[in-house]
Amino acid sequence: MKEDVFVMPNLAFHYEVLKQVIEELAQTGNSLAQELKQDDSLMQFAVLGAMGPDIFSYMPISEELALFLSGLVPSPTQTPDPTLTTVNATSSIQALFAPNANPQQQSMASELYFNPVGAAYSVLFSSIVVPLWPILNQATALINQLDNAVQNRDISGVKNALTTLGALQWPSGTSTTISVLPAVIGAIITCGPWMEGNGLSPPPEDPIMNRRHEFLRWHHTGQFLQNLLANAQTEEEKAFAFGWACHFASSVTAEPFTNNIVGGPYRTHWWRNRLAGNFVDSWTYGFFESSPQPTMSGPKGDNPTPPYCDPQTGIGWPSICNANLQNEFDIANLASNLAADQLPNVVHGVATGNIADLVKNLPQSFTDISNLLTTAMNQTYTFPLDTSGTTLPIAGVDENSYPIQAFDDNTLAYAYVGALAVYWFMTSGSGVVGNNPAGLPTGMPEPPFVSNPTPGNQQQAVQNAINPGGIICAIIFAIAALIEILTGNLSNGVIALLAALNAPVVDWSQVQNDAYWIRKSLVDSENSMRDLLVWSGLTYPPPVLLGWVDPNGDTFPVTDLSPSQAWLPNSPPVFPTGNVPDTGGMPLCKTNAFSQSSSTETAAFACYPRQLDTLNGAPDNDWLVFPYTISTEQIETDNIIQTGQYPNSLIQANANVQNGGILSQPSGSTNPQFFGDAVANAVQLISQNASGLLDYNLDADRGYGWLTWNPAPGSNPSSGTVNTAPEA
Repeated sequence: MKEDVFVMPNLAFHYEVLKQVIEELAQTGNSLAQELKQDDSLMQFAVLGAMGPDIFSYMPISEELALFLSGLVPSPTQTPDPTLTTVNATSSIQALFAPNANPQQQSMASELYFNPVGAAYSVLFSSIVVPLWPILNQATALINQLDNAVQNRDISGVKNALTTLGALQWPSGTSTTISVLPAVIGAIITCGPWMEGNGLSPPPEDPIMNRRHEFLRWHHTGQFLQNLLANAQTEEEKAFAFGWACHFASSVTAEPFTNNIVGGPYRTHWWRNRLAGNFVDSWTYGFFESSPQPTMSGPKGDNPTPPYCDPQTGIGWPSICNANLQNEFDIANLASNLAADQLPNVVHGVATGNIADLVKNLPQSFTDISNLLTTAMNQTYTFPLDTSGTTLPIAGVDENSYPIQAFDDNTLAYAYVGALAVYWFMTSGSGVVGNNPAGLPTGMPEPPFVSNPTPGNQQQAVQNAINPGGIICAIIFAIAALIEILTGNLSNGVIALLAALNAPVVDWSQVQNDAYWIRKSLVDSENSMRDLLVWSGLTYPPPVLLGWVDPNGDTFPVTDLSPSQAWLPNSPPVFPTGNVPDTGGMPLCKTNAFSQSSSTETAAFACYPRQLDTLNGAPDNDWLVFPYTISTEQIETDNIIQTGQYPNSLIQANANVQNGGILSQPSGSTNPQFFGDAVANAVQLISQNASGLLDYNLDADRGYGWLTWNPAPGSNPSSGTVNTAPEA
């Protein structure tokens, strides 16, 4: 088994649990665990299983909806369309849900509601990733070539790199695209889970409104796992069920950790849950993939050794953004072994909704896994599953055919393709994701083309940067070429660039300084786009964004305090990009004191689970900020996760299960006692073949140790009156 891999949707510790459980069980003679250690191909099935129900959140959308959404965003490669604006895009999406919507709009509304994550990535891929990522990758590679040529004082190498750079054609409408895209994705995010009070029919207490992954996380979860384990026959099926069991244990024991950070569960603060989960992923990956593992010290235990990342060199914790995690569950090799400037077909498929050809030739072992899931579902859920593959409209549905969307023969295959595309995007290192170091400054001043450019005339700015004595720097002309490439004008930049390479004398110290500022200019642009994606919850923060450093050298997690709040202007904190939005002063990868119950906190912060936060419109459209509301839903629950904890404390901090672990038997609808770490509970669960396992809500929705439940009739999440009824 490869030791440098790490993956899970939203919560990276799921895979770390899987890896450590394999190690422990292999030492006890468990034959499957021993096989998983030795067989990378078999391990891919375990990783796929360890995604649990989360894989279904990445279901791609149809070609019809993909075409509709991409049509709302101006293409960076075409002449700007004045009708494609933020207002018009938002209105077009809202019209899908209007009472007078036509059947086609109703169908798209239903699909958008049930596959919002797939919809968000579809429009992101079609408008930004497909047209821009290959060019960005080529530009970065050419800048690297320039750096190497400068270091070697290789004029021919500089000329070759710049000639290729001059041939790049950068889409001219990128800024317009980026201005409209957030509005489209923001409108999609308003489609929260079934209990977020969207005003849709049927009423919120009806499970028919569950999305696929929600349904499998919220209903008869223990019975489903037992049936999955009992029906697994082949080694691949057993590996898949093994991974699902690890996901179950780590969800029950560690989802409360994320809920503590968020201020409420997925159901009430779903997109903030995704944002915090991404930060938890990045921190966890860096911690456990470091060798030796880092230490945390300092006044609050926040100072990592080694540091998260040096923003100039990129040296620090391993970055999840470059881990190529899609390879670790890519059973059919659909997104693996690509050249740096290539996009996998799964990304194009998610962008366009054209998935059918990608799932035609999956191996038989994958089909077996799909059949295993279907068998376990039909044994677990007593109502007949709709296997027609038809998406039912939101209104007027048949309540006997839920979950509303079918789990048919292609469901897992489509979800697999969607997950591959998303994890390639987030972890392949392609495009702007990653640390993006600018390199070490030369100590020389900014060149004139940076410190005093001539507005509106980049060619003149270049001329102003030339030494009057006749010393001409070829790299200065590279800036002209790059700027003109980015604005779609090539000829003048290329001509000036090639002419400069024939200069008789080159001042190489100045060349090195200019080369640094060329890279920094590109990196600053990349980081602005990267940070937009990170704070939108669409990609992982690299280690460089996990914390910032104060003038005393102490590290603060993002965002224990906002840099603007913490220090005077004459002694600013060190944060690489400065693009830190107001997140309410709460850290995003560390537990806090404000999610404890009223029994341990003042009434103002009494707290779990907090009610829906609708201050900024639709529920959770203020996902950056810790929930404003200080009111809890009915049946307030203790949050027993300790404050000031990082993710490693929930993975393997105890040698054994605590209080009987997740196989203990509660007396009521909840078992609110600490079970111990995820690894110990997963080892117990697998060793006892899940015997006696109860149905836990895998989102810790009502608090630690809660069993699955249904909201009682009359529940209203907007007012906090969510009365629970134990699941029959």
